[in-house]
Order: sequence, then structure tokens, then C-alpha cells
Amino acid sequence: MRKKSQKRRNLTSIPPLIISWGLQFLKLHTNYLYTFHHLGKNMTTRKELYELVCSKPLTKVAIELSVSVHGLRKICIEKEVPLPPYGHWSKLKYGKASELLQLPEGYSGPEDINLDGISVTSETESPTHLRDKKTKEVDETDDIMYRVPAHLTNPDPLITSTMKYLEAIKRYDWRSNKPRPESINVLNIEVSNDCYSRAIRIMDTVIKVLRARNHQIKCTYFKSVAVAFEEEVEIRLREKYRVSDEKDQWGGRQLEKTGKLVFIVGDSFRKKEIQDGSDLLESKIPKIIATIEAEAERERNWRIEVAEHKRLEEEKRMVAQEIKLQKDNEAERMIKLFLGATRLHQTNMIREYIKIVEANAIEKMQLTEELKDWIEWAYKKADWYDPLINGDDPLLDDVYKTNIFKDFLKEWQ
Repeated sequence: MRKKSQKRRNLTSIPPLIISWGLQFLKLHTNYLYTFHHLGKNMTTRKELYELVCSKPLTKVAIELSVSVHGLRKICIEKEVPLPPYGHWSKLKYGKASELLQLPEGYSGPEDINLDGISVTSETESPTHLRDKKTKEVDETDDIMYRVPAHLTNPDPLITSTMKYLEAIKRYDWRSNKPRPESINVLNIEVSNDCYSRAIRIMDTVIKVLRARNHQIKCTYFKSVAVAFEEEVEIRLREKYRVSDEKDQWGGRQLEKTGKLVFIVGDSFRKKEIQDGSDLLESKIPKIIATIEAEAERERNWRIEVAEHKRLEEEKRMVAQEIKLQKDNEAERMIKLFLGATRLHQTNMIREYIKIVEANAIEKMQLTEELKDWIEWAYKKADWYDPLINGDDPLLDDVYKTNIFKDFLKEWQ
């Protein structure tokens, strides 16, 4: 009995906030399972998606829904589902406040969402998954085109120009005062003489496969680029070196060749290496091709996402600019309204003053011809200044109507 009461006491001592969080979590996932049960395995609703992306990071939601993060983010943009701001989960982790945007109510599109279009098997899948998938496809075809021949036959023009350049470099003597051979259409191959034949045959096979798959190869100054899906992916083939136990003549370290080849895909920041191991590089041509295509597709998807982001930002900028223009126009109208009301009020004050002057002069029998001329002049000026009449004046134009009292009122105030 003592143990049971102790357990009961421990349960009742749980803070109410923790219990509230737990109930919200159960409610959310109960609604999530209900939605998937009634709408179908790959269906959800806009409201349920909003609750999911607000309950956990987008990567975890994508795993639960079996979709890619890129595709999920794209569908949220299309359905106007606001995502948590950057740094939201980090702030919560350290106990800081972070506000979430509410789900917009003015959305006019369909509330149901079909997730089949953004599954991990779609074109937005990850480069690793795409590479493995394409590698498997190539392996299943068992096409002779992917096999590296024992001898070089009918080499690609880039291979021929590269071989000519490398041969010319071997014969080149800088002391001969002859110009150095030009590196035109030269592939990025860095190997020793022992691996030269293998490297040439492997690169020739890769180029031929890429061309067969409707891709292109470009060479700049010692830089080889595969153009796949209109994206450029850097490729190069080199030999691995290791630090030798022997020192050079100055006591420094020196490198020695290993005879192992490495095919590098991508630039130095995102490079992927396929190298000799238990299986030689000759047997990994499908993996090389798949890696190149996956990297090109990743770059293409990234550019699409950046372009979409720029488009949305431009739309936001245009909307903000239009709102600012409307505000400025409204403010300008209010200024004109205020100025008109002010001028009318001042005009009425002027007319009232003229009437009082005239009445006072009549009462005191002091209405002279000079004062009559002044009263006539004053009424004309009042008509000129009146925003409802806007009378003409031979000397003063409309600019004076706005600025004539500006400096005087500043000094008077």
C-alpha cells in the first residue's frame, strides 16, 4: 500500500504545465492519425500541416510524412502555411520566447493536401537517394558502355587533346626558349606514369557515358566540367599520394605515389570522392555517373529554390512598395485637406476682421475713401486666398497661398 500511495503521490506532483503540454501533444497526434485514417495514407489538410510544422522541426515532419524537406517547404509556400521563423527551435531550447505566425484565414484554395507529389521518390529527392537509385538502374542494365576497356579505342576528342598536351609537356624544356604548350581542351587529370593508362581509359569511358546520356563536357584552364540538366559540375581524376618516411634534402616531408585513383565530383567545398578500394575505380563508373547527375540535380533544385525565394521576396517588396505609395498618397491628400481647411478658417478670420474694421469705421464716422479702397483690396485678397473661390491676383500666384504665412507663423509661435 505504501508503494502504491508513493506512486500516486509522484503522479500528482507533476507540474500542471507539463501535463498541459502532454495533453496538447496527444491531441495533435490524435488529430494527425485521424486525418491520415480518413483522408488516406498520403493525404492531410492545411490546418493539420500547420499544426505539425509548428510542433517540431521541418526535418522531423518530413521524415514522419515520408517526403523531402524541399518538397514540404514548397507545399507550405503554395498552401500559405507559415513556417516557424529561423532560430525558433533554438530559442525554445534555451528557454527564450519565439512567436509563431497564425494560419491565414483568407486562403481560397483547397484545404486537402495530397503528399504523393512530394514523396522522396519524386524529383525533389535527396542527392544521396538519387545517386543510389541511378546507380542501381545502371547496374541492372549491365550495358557494355559502362565498362572500361582494357585498351583505349576510338577515344573522345577531349581525351585525344589531353594526351597530346601531356606528351608535349613531357618533351617541353623551359630552357629551350620555346613557348609552353597551350592547355586547350585539356581534362583535369593528375596521375603518375604508372597510372596514366588507367586514368585515360576511365576518363574516356566517363565522358562517353555522359555524352550518351545527353550531357556535355567543357574544359577551361585545367578545369573539367560536366554539364548535366543545364548545371555545371566540376570533375577531376587524380592519384592519391601519401607522406613518405624519407625526408627531402632539406629535411622536409615528401609525398610518394600510391597507385590508387580518386575521381572527384564537385568543387572543393562540396566535393564527393569515388576511389579505388576493394573494388577498382573501373567497376564504379555507374556510381561516378550517378554522383555527377545527383550533384547537378541538387544544384538545379537549389537554383529553383533560390529563384522562388527571390520571386517571393520581389513580390513582398512590390506589395510593400505599393502599400507605401498608397500611404504616401493618403498622407498627401490629408495634408492638402488640412491646408484647405486651414486656409478656409484663416479666410473666414480675415473676412470677419474686415467686417469689424468696416463696422467700426462706420460707427465712428471715419469711413474714408482710403479705408474703402483698403476694404475692397482686403476682400479681393480674401477671395484669392479662399480655397473654395481661388480668385486671381495680378501679383501673387498659387505658391504664395501655401507659403505666405509659413515663416510668419513659425516666428509667431
